Amino acid sequence: MKQVFIAIRPKQWMKNALVLSAPLAAGTFFQLEIFLKSLGAFFIFSGAAACIYLVNDSFDRQMDAQHPMKSFRPIASGSLPVGLGLAVSIALGSLSTIFAFFYGLAAGLIISTYLSMNVLYSLYVKRIAVLELLFIASGFGLRAVLGGAATNTELTAVFLFVISCFSIFLAGCKRYSELISHDISSQRHVLGRYSSQFLRNTMIVSSCGGILGYLAWFVKSNNINLFLVLVSFIALLFGTLRFFKLALAGNAEDPTTQILLDPYLRSFAIMWVGSFLGSVYA
Repeated sequence: MKQVFIAIRPKQWMKNALVLSAPLAAGTFFQLEIFLKSLGAFFIFSGAAACIYLVNDSFDRQMDAQHPMKSFRPIASGSLPVGLGLAVSIALGSLSTIFAFFYGLAAGLIISTYLSMNVLYSLYVKRIAVLELLFIASGFGLRAVLGGAATNTELTAVFLFVISCFSIFLAGCKRYSELISHDISSQRHVLGRYSSQFLRNTMIVSSCGGILGYLAWFVKSNNINLFLVLVSFIALLFGTLRFFKLALAGNAEDPTTQILLDPYLRSFAIMWVGSFLGSVYA
């Protein structure tokens, strides 16, 4: 059981906090019914993500065994049998889908889409440059969309645009870090189809789009604390620049780890969360 728990990567569940973003931005998160639905949606997506982690590790076990860090994962190291990993994966995927449909057709279809896209990614899409980047980014977007569907929160065009831009930014940073920080033998095959210039441009364009979209959001918003919104904008800007710098140094392969370990990035994240929530709920 310990190896299964390690393999489903609970540390990575921080990314599933995006499920909470729609009701938080709408100012409804702390209503009891919305809070409970959001919490349930968080655990549903965590189960679905854990399912995909096990699938990916099973399919990539030979390549991961040559990776300096991924070789310690339970399936790659052989401490967790592939058969058991896939059995747990099927159970988690099935339960997540069933519970998602209790939230409605839209939520069920979102989880089904997430699972299907990621299985397709593992089997085929991961070898296709650009398309695989968009598939990675879609995982972040689907988390936010599930939060809206599960709580009946309307998702505005600006919200979706900002989420999409920063999702592509994170995916681009991840690929750029992998490209420059690993030798050819331990790299993903698709990295050979990218140039560093293309990935840098992707990071620049997507981050600028996200920042401008966020700026457009608070310019159009009413009944919010403008000072705190301005503070949140500054925190987002500097946090983005810091993450960009980490990516250029090859240290953005795992965004969750960087947020936890990098003191500057952690400070900007805390500053952004506090000021954003204050601007919406003050």
